[in-house]
Amino acid sequence: MVYPQRKARIDSSLRRKIGHDIFYFSNATAMRLFDRDPLRYVKALSDPVTNDRFRVTHTSPREEYKSRVYYFASTGEKTVFETDREKYKDRRSATMVELEP
Repeated sequence: MVYPQRKARIDSSLRRKIGHDIFYFSNATAMRLFDRDPLRYVKALSDPVTNDRFRVTHTSPREEYKSRVYYFASTGEKTVFETDREKYKDRRSATMVELEP
């Protein structure tokens, strides 16, 4: 947390997304501090391919796609993401069910 003593506000103007994870801030100053070095504050993220949580570091594979940064647990997951970015850009539920009209 940037300012652990302050409560975050659920306000879209004070929100940042990294891959599938969303972070809210108490104020614009806290958000700017986070933006300078997000990995200083983030210890784990969700891999966009597997949805598994992993410990993120400055050496973790990363890619920016449609103005959002994605981090990956390994180069293998990053390679899978690169083959179909649209498929993995948003969080998927564990079970996908298609309903017929």
